[in-house]
Amino acid sequence: MRLANTKILATVLSVVMSAPTIAADLTTTEAKAKFELLLPFKINQVSDSPLADFYQLESEKGIFYASRDGEYIFSGSLHSFSDGLLNLTAVRQRELANGQMEAIQDELIVFPAKNEKYRVTVFTDPTCGYCRKLHSEIEQYNDLGITIAYAAFPRGGINSEMDKLLKDVWCSKDQNKALSDAKNDIPIAKGSCQTPVDQMYQIGESLGINGTPAIILPNGEMVPGYRPALQLLQTLENAG
Repeated sequence: MRLANTKILATVLSVVMSAPTIAADLTTTEAKAKFELLLPFKINQVSDSPLADFYQLESEKGIFYASRDGEYIFSGSLHSFSDGLLNLTAVRQRELANGQMEAIQDELIVFPAKNEKYRVTVFTDPTCGYCRKLHSEIEQYNDLGITIAYAAFPRGGINSEMDKLLKDVWCSKDQNKALSDAKNDIPIAKGSCQTPVDQMYQIGESLGINGTPAIILPNGEMVPGYRPALQLLQTLENAG
């Protein structure tokens, strides 16, 4: 009897020792810490992703997906095609955009339409060629009922020359005129005040903006790049 038990125990030990080691999944806290250790920006939230065995990491530079075992990570759009082709990443980014944009609504520089049908937020940089083109056609947008509300997005980042210029704009007594002047290479007065420019830049990055102009529609969807007034109107009408 003892010999039989010894053989059984030896067999069990052999199976256990020869089986591959399965690493425990990372907790959400561990996934956040590992990401922030490897990449120099902050994770705002870690949650279950629609993709099995992956976390969804919402960062100040967009959405990432990390495997729970800590081995793989990717960025980009995650689509569901069980019923149509739904961009799940874009859906979540729109939700985030709506919440984040609320925080800066009172700080935007607004060029209102007299008979407003739509209001869009445009992340802008006065040194950007297509930003200048869009602004040169501001009356066309307004005439079609599109209000343009500008947010700052210095393409060179915080503390760049573009950032300093935008802060001068936001410190101006007449912000609308200062922004128009800056986009036409007309010097504006240096300013010294508390501005929302850094916050706007960080929000833009968290929404995945990497160039200007970037247009945020009322539903939170982002339209990258310049759009002529009629084309933007059609986009807005199609977006509902």
